[in-house]
Amino acid sequence: MNNLGDAILLKGSMEIVLRSIHDGSIVERREVRNTIVTAGRAWILKHIVGTAVFNGNETAPLNYMAIGTSTTAPATSDTALGSETTRKTIQAFTTANLTSNPPSYQLEVSYATNEGNTTLGEVGLLNSSSGGTMLAHATFGTINKTTSNTLSISYTISG
Repeated sequence: MNNLGDAILLKGSMEIVLRSIHDGSIVERREVRNTIVTAGRAWILKHIVGTAVFNGNETAPLNYMAIGTSTTAPATSDTALGSETTRKTIQAFTTANLTSNPPSYQLEVSYATNEGNTTLGEVGLLNSSSGGTMLAHATFGTINKTTSNTLSISYTISG
């Protein structure tokens, strides 16, 4: 039997930049790939099938990015960050300067000097201001975010 058809390979990567508030210089920078979790894959498939299969807040778009302190490697079975500290609404969605084949989208969040001040090691993409469905989870070498820094995360998803 021949296996006919296409596959959608969903990938994500992030750029995390910590900057000094004194001169705007880059203090630390990380580029990491993420794990697309099972709950996130199910969320995507339900959006393809339609509203008949939705439960609860599954119709909500992926509008939130969360950061946390855990550095435990992500697993596809994850449904939440290991130790979430701060969750924010995504501030920008763009396709500018990204490829159209495969299609790519970039989500951006900035954390001010009074937000997320701890030793950070993880980030996730979610569809609710609390709880909700997580699409992706990534960990990285820790970054010590303080009131002397701002943090920006650009999350690129391509399929």
